[in-house]
Amino acid sequence: MPRTGPAYTKTYSDGEIFLCRGERCALVSVAERASEERARISGGRLIVYGKTDDLKRLITYWYAAETEKTARSLVPAWSKKLNVRPRTITVKYMRTRWGSCSQAGRISLNLRLSMLSPDVAEYIIVHELCHMKQMNHSDLFWHEVRSALPEAAALRKKLRAEEREAVL
Repeated sequence: MPRTGPAYTKTYSDGEIFLCRGERCALVSVAERASEERARISGGRLIVYGKTDDLKRLITYWYAAETEKTARSLVPAWSKKLNVRPRTITVKYMRTRWGSCSQAGRISLNLRLSMLSPDVAEYIIVHELCHMKQMNHSDLFWHEVRSALPEAAALRKKLRAEEREAVL
């Protein structure tokens, strides 16, 4: 799913706003780590544990881990419902796409997926799984997506509204 480039770049300074599951969260960096936890959301804040020099890396890893959790929770049920079997699911940074599906059934998801609202993230996963049936954006493909998610058009519109803030 192509998208336009980011609206701005991040500075990774305290108070900067990051999108977390569709909500705006203010960055709070904590130099000392009390546990193995890299980051967490609490009270409208994205709290990141680590050195200031490592914030971008820590935040990126945290978003990737959150997206992996989302994929693990949604892909099995949707694969069964759509009667498809993806060969692999990979989470990685993608500059211009939210996801992709190869002819071989390999699905890649943008690690920034966890920045988006849960229903929008689910839409992207369903969209990519539907590509296992139709490897294009034909009318047949969109019929597959709408059959799975009748609210797909509204979710696509919501994606377009959220994606400009989903920046690392």
